[in-house]
Amino acid sequence: MAEVIFDTKPAPLAEEIEQKLRILLENSPANGDRPIVIAIGGDGTMLHAIKQHAHLDPLFVGVSAGALGFLQTVDPEEITQLITSLSTGEYGIMHAPMLGVRQTGDSVSVYGFNDISIERAAARAAKFTLHIGDSTGRFVGDGVIFSTPLGSTAYSLAAGGPIVDASASDVFVVTPNNPHMSALYSSLQRPHILAGDRVVKLSFDDSIDERPLQLICDGHVIPIDFSEDLEIFLSDRSVSLIELTGSNWQSHIESKRLGRY
Repeated sequence: MAEVIFDTKPAPLAEEIEQKLRILLENSPANGDRPIVIAIGGDGTMLHAIKQHAHLDPLFVGVSAGALGFLQTVDPEEITQLITSLSTGEYGIMHAPMLGVRQTGDSVSVYGFNDISIERAAARAAKFTLHIGDSTGRFVGDGVIFSTPLGSTAYSLAAGGPIVDASASDVFVVTPNNPHMSALYSSLQRPHILAGDRVVKLSFDDSIDERPLQLICDGHVIPIDFSEDLEIFLSDRSVSLIELTGSNWQSHIESKRLGRY
């Protein structure tokens, strides 16, 4: 019998769904050896669950208790189907890659499920240098957003980035956030989709003293030393997400992106 962990949004509907799931699980326990984390709420709840429990190497599944959640693939009326799938073990598993951040030559210090953003922390525009392979360019603007395929529907999309097929596991997106248009600083004016083996290096100079930066990972500010170069890349760590039989992440995302009748 698998251990089931709940991460529930503090809201009446989400708490009601958790109670229903607990009652159903008493009669039909979840099967398997890995812990199962059920995140009930919206995308923020799923991101919180991943941050809190990823070290357990569990299976994650999201139950929607809000208006729109790309990461919540189970609607409230589907919880009986969810319990049946968990008790029989008849479900698919999608392995979603995570982004990594490291100082040059060091081990990974930050992992991001949705996105990682390097952006201005004060009134003045961010200014830093990007290196991709043999190409180098100076960026000025609000910042640069790096996103996974699943994370492409979040911050990156709001900044004009593309939606990447959820089944893709070997690419990541680099999206400029309000880049300045000028003859001096014209690098990265449009989003780029990079192969999973590419590494983006960011370097900083003395202008950071008057143009402070911050690193935001999945909506949280992460303390980091900007006096050294950073490398951002698709890591070898992934999150295991449950797919109910007969459904898939991409069709789920497309239905929410295109709208419902």
